[in-house]
Amino acid sequence: MAVESDRVHAILAVLAEPTRFRIVETLAIRPHTIGEVAAVLGALQPQTTKHLQALEAAGVVRIHRLGRRKLAYLNRAALDEVAAWLGGLSVATPDDVALERYADAVAATEARISDDPAGHATTLRFLRTIPAPPARIWEAWTDPRLLARWWAPRHFEVEHSRLDAIPGGHVELRLREADGARYASAGTVSAAEPGRRLEFTLAPLGADGEPLFDAVHELTLSGRTRCRMELTIRVAGADAAAAPMIAGLEPGWTQLLDALADVVARRP
Repeated sequence: MAVESDRVHAILAVLAEPTRFRIVETLAIRPHTIGEVAAVLGALQPQTTKHLQALEAAGVVRIHRLGRRKLAYLNRAALDEVAAWLGGLSVATPDDVALERYADAVAATEARISDDPAGHATTLRFLRTIPAPPARIWEAWTDPRLLARWWAPRHFEVEHSRLDAIPGGHVELRLREADGARYASAGTVSAAEPGRRLEFTLAPLGADGEPLFDAVHELTLSGRTRCRMELTIRVAGADAAAAPMIAGLEPGWTQLLDALADVVARRP
């Protein structure tokens, strides 16, 4: 793959020169003699020869000698290789799709907040059925070692996590991005019934250390060998500046709960 990429880069570098690109366009119609190419360019033949030699060295053009004539033609296979490589870059990744959806969600959230000057309120609900007893799901929410394995969206790392599953307990989360940027959230546990129900606040903190909005999270667990896990998040008191964070709750928690299910499935 690296060899192919290097070859494509070399071809693109040659094609970046305007005169050589024009030569390729000319040869795409049909093969030309060097003299014909020079005539199309309005250039001297020695200059044209140098450009053709550069294209030939990169594998884009081939020179066929027919007696005293030199005929230049395209190596279409090399251009097919470039086209295939560029085509691969054009295929959207899951991250691209998620980013597009996130941008749409931010715009929609900003519009709703602007229509609600008293403070935007929204409710999100997530439901998962996980093939494990509720006690194991509860452990994933409350054991710091397990919590750190799933409580971060893609491309983030958990620097610190804490959820004290007792009324009045602390909820703390600090994430780090690849560029070193850090994001802190905090809250408090208001209710805890081990293996059954957990209610807590959790919201991102501003530069002053204060929550940027109110967000109440209610987790309920039911079932025996298969756990029905439901998470409800109620957000209130947000302004337009918080729109990107509120819009990120749905895709963010979707990733988190998928990761939680994976952690539980892998745990002996």
